[in-house]
Formats: sequence, C-alpha cells, structure tokens
Amino acid sequence: MTGHLSHRPEAREAGPELLVLSKWETFSAWLFEHSGRWPKSARFTLAQRVQVLALELAELLVVARYEPAQRRAVLRQANLALERMRVLLRLALAARVTSASGFESAMRGIDETGRMLHGWRKSLAGGDPP
Repeated sequence: MTGHLSHRPEAREAGPELLVLSKWETFSAWLFEHSGRWPKSARFTLAQRVQVLALELAELLVVARYEPAQRRAVLRQANLALERMRVLLRLALAARVTSASGFESAMRGIDETGRMLHGWRKSLAGGDPP
C-alpha cells in the first residue's frame, strides 16, 4: 500500500491501541486514494460512504484509546464499522466500481485491522471479546 506515513516511526513497541491506529491511518490513506479514482457515478455514493466510514473508524479508535470507561463499547462500534465497510466494498466490486485487485487489497487491510481490533478487545476482556 502506498501513502505510508513515513514521518512517523513504526509503533512496534506500542500497545494494541497504537498499533491498530497506526495501521488504520496507513490503510485509510491508501483507501482514500483508491476510492477517489472510482468512476464519477460512484464517487458521491459508494466512495463517499466508504471514506466516511474510514474517518468514523479513525475517530472511534482515538476515543477508545483515550476514554477507558467507553473502550469496550467503542471497540464494538469500531468492529461494526469494519463490517459495514466490508459490505460496501463487496457492493462496489459487484457494481464493477472497483477492480478485483483493489477489492482484495482493501479486504486485506480491513481484515488485518479487524484481527488487531479483536486482539485489543480480547486483551481487555481477558479472553474472548464480548
């Protein structure tokens, strides 16, 4: 994925919240570039919805990091945002708005973020996330 935030050092030693936020920022930059090239007929429908969800998820991750009392509920909302994004991207593929390779790249980024979110939620729950 291009558009990596090279001015920021890798968060290898950071906790799960910084790892997932860093991953999402990098992925979102790629996603904005990718969806911005979709046909004009889809730019103000599917592309805009995907981009809004990407921004919402970034905001949810920040809230989850800094508001411990809300963390579990916010991480559930973040997981739901990822699921909503998966549906929109499947619709974009079915409508031939995105290429198969673009879809695969997007799903890989979303799946990786989802696994990281799951790990964060699991670390909070001391077991399987609620």
